Amino acid sequence: MSDSKRESAAVASSPQLSGERLAELLSAISEAPDFVTAATYMVAQFADIVGARRGLAVTLDSPPREFVSTASIGFDENPTGISVPAEDLSNPLTVSALSLHAISCDGMAPLPGFPFGEWTAIPFPQPQFRGAPPILTDAELDIIQLAGCQLRRRAIVDRRRKLGHAPGGVVLLEASIEDDLLGALMHAATLAGPVLARMAAVEEFRLSTGRLDQQREMLTTIMNSLPDPIVIINADRDIVVQNQRAEHLLHTTDKDSDGRRRAVEINNLLFTSHLSKAAMGSRETSGGSRELNLVDPDEGTDLLFEVLTHPLGSTGAGQGGATVSVLRDVTDLRRASNELERQVQRVRLAEIDAKRERDRLNLILENVADPILVTDDRSNIILMNKEAEQLFEADDSESWERASMVQANDTKFTTFISDFTISSALARREQMKLHIPETGVELPVEVVSGKILNRRGEPLAIVSVLHDLTEQAENERLYEELKTFSSQLEERIQAATADLAEQNTRLQWQSRELEKANRLKSEFLASMSHELRTPINALIGYASLMLDRIYGDLTPRQEEGLNRIQGAAQHLLALINDILDLAKIEAGRMPLHLDDVTLGDIVTEISQQIEPLVKKKQLTFTVEVPSRSLVLHTDRTKVKQILLNLLSNAVKFTHHGGEADLRFDVRDTGIGIRENDLESIWEDFRQVDQSRTREFGGTGLGLSITRKLVDALGGHVFAESTFGKGSTFTVVLPIRSVIRPDDPARVIDEVPPPSPVQR
Repeated sequence: MSDSKRESAAVASSPQLSGERLAELLSAISEAPDFVTAATYMVAQFADIVGARRGLAVTLDSPPREFVSTASIGFDENPTGISVPAEDLSNPLTVSALSLHAISCDGMAPLPGFPFGEWTAIPFPQPQFRGAPPILTDAELDIIQLAGCQLRRRAIVDRRRKLGHAPGGVVLLEASIEDDLLGALMHAATLAGPVLARMAAVEEFRLSTGRLDQQREMLTTIMNSLPDPIVIINADRDIVVQNQRAEHLLHTTDKDSDGRRRAVEINNLLFTSHLSKAAMGSRETSGGSRELNLVDPDEGTDLLFEVLTHPLGSTGAGQGGATVSVLRDVTDLRRASNELERQVQRVRLAEIDAKRERDRLNLILENVADPILVTDDRSNIILMNKEAEQLFEADDSESWERASMVQANDTKFTTFISDFTISSALARREQMKLHIPETGVELPVEVVSGKILNRRGEPLAIVSVLHDLTEQAENERLYEELKTFSSQLEERIQAATADLAEQNTRLQWQSRELEKANRLKSEFLASMSHELRTPINALIGYASLMLDRIYGDLTPRQEEGLNRIQGAAQHLLALINDILDLAKIEAGRMPLHLDDVTLGDIVTEISQQIEPLVKKKQLTFTVEVPSRSLVLHTDRTKVKQILLNLLSNAVKFTHHGGEADLRFDVRDTGIGIRENDLESIWEDFRQVDQSRTREFGGTGLGLSITRKLVDALGGHVFAESTFGKGSTFTVVLPIRSVIRPDDPARVIDEVPPPSPVQR
């Protein structure tokens, strides 16, 4: 009998595993609810058959990388941590599973990680599948050395190889098994292995299907939760999957309005057109993005999407596969982008303005003579100009004295800024004394500081300007000195004022005395008019009688002497008359006899009186009188005296040629008067030439008396002259003169004035 027949007979005759029990075992395994239950049942039956207390099943993990524990009996906890690599041929468990031969170990060399030492490994196969590890050949088994373990070869393995079995797993029992019973168990394991494998495949398929459904549901939930529309299309460009957001844009229902339907139709046309363009430019568009404009079916507003298209695979040779398109809503992003571009543009413009302002600020800082400092909210100096650097910046290489002065300046300024920072005031002004580090000279300054606030009203920085008060301090010192000097000067002025007041009082008394004496003089002269004129008139009369030979004949020398006596007497009489007239005017005793006077008669009389003087100097005298008779209400004598005085002056100061027109304008072509002497000619006893060797004589009272007489008649007189060419004296008299109320009383019984003579 062959070995295979003997092994089959041994299995059939094994009392522990009869045919009925084997059928019951296979039936129970096939009806188990899951793979773990079936494997546990098989291990329990095998352990019961061999009388083992503990046992476990190790199966090949998928993908076939290692053998792991899947079922056990007799343990408090399932030893799930057991795993053996499928490539480890030094491990008896791996060799048993890959060779489909049983292996027994006497316990001398326990397996690492296994809970027991003496054991028997019974392999069970599974149907051949792609990627399954190959069964070890006899030649390969011959070179494998298993210390402490015995490879128990069985003929049944050859049949398993012919049936297309592959390694599936091992049942590990804590027992030593005889050959006959071992053959029966291996036969049962050979029949139960494919059943367990199918159950594992079904369970795996069930788990895979469940996981696939779960993943599909999760994927659907994820897609619907995304705010972006997602569309999956097949090779024929038909939509196969879309999320709720995509359905909102591309799908309609019977309840939708006509407007929404039209909007969805437009969206489908736009999306189809986009897909067509993407298909035409597959290389450029695949995996890329393209903008797509759609319409919001509910609002009717424009929406901008960025379409991200990715291929999902191909369905056949020469055909494009399915693609997924993600429509990312970039409407707000585009608006934000446009707004950001505008903001960037504004920022750039602001940067340009800020740079311009910074350049202008730097220019100002560089050209301002006063020190300027900018400090932050912690009182640290962050910016200053060159003038401030000279006061607050020190170099390590500089002298200790300069560094100490800079430190002192910084301490004073920082203290001021710190107090100002914590105060609520927005501006502050204070004076302090610093030192110039180069010279050590004290520098009085006025610090003017202002806070720069942000939009929240918080201080960002403080700008401080230091004004040099050196000149002001010097001015204050000078002012104090001037004030002291002014006080002293005021005392001196008060003393001088008191002295002047005393002198003024004395001068006033003297003035009153002089006025009194002058008045007494004038009154004396006015009262002495008869006494002064009578002797002179008598002298002139007796000289005339003697010249007329009343007292007898005269010798030529006597006649010459009498003529000289008469001329001197007449000259003296003229002088006395002028002095007496002035005295009368000043004393207020010059009478006015007002009457209607014809201007022509006055001019005729004056012409007759002045004609001898004119002929004597061989001058030309012309009179022009208005054709109509002009009547004046005035003092006839005073008018004649005024005109005679002016004409006498004109004749006296005219040497040759010229004309004199009488229109109350008396013009001459004489020596003239300088402009600075025009006012002094009207003074009493005043002539332009005051020297003793002067060419022209006279008392200097003619023009003074003329002005006073003109004033008395209510008129005025003035002169115009060009030196060396002549003068013009103008008299303006009223047509009707009146006696002013403020004039002093006039003396009526006055002796008529004498005839005018040459002065």
